[in-house]
Amino acid sequence: MSSQKFKVKKLRDQKPEDLLKDLEKLKGELIQLRTVKVSAGNAQKLGRIGLVRKRIAKYLTVINEQRRNSVKNAAKSSTKLPVDLRGKKTRAIRQRLTRSERAQKTQRQWKRLNNFPLRKFALKE
Repeated sequence: MSSQKFKVKKLRDQKPEDLLKDLEKLKGELIQLRTVKVSAGNAQKLGRIGLVRKRIAKYLTVINEQRRNSVKNAAKSSTKLPVDLRGKKTRAIRQRLTRSERAQKTQRQWKRLNNFPLRKFALKE
């Protein structure tokens, strides 16, 4: 692991298996750094903990992006999206009726509409 700035662009070209292997290596390195921290290690290694954690986060981000994209591509043919890919919005918005459900009327409502239409009044001046 070099000290130069880590580019996520390179990760996006890698295969998921390679990403997972590298992720395991990073997690192992983080465990080693934490044990060094407990055994009063040098400050240089302690500063590296944050870098390794950030790098792990970048790997996980890319892995999750790839998974989401594969699920999106698989779901293109179906009419419904998986729950975790749908818009979050608010609970009230998610629970409310759709436009077509709101437009539906009961048989009694239809009879009332048809048999008693709105009256038109001619106003005198």
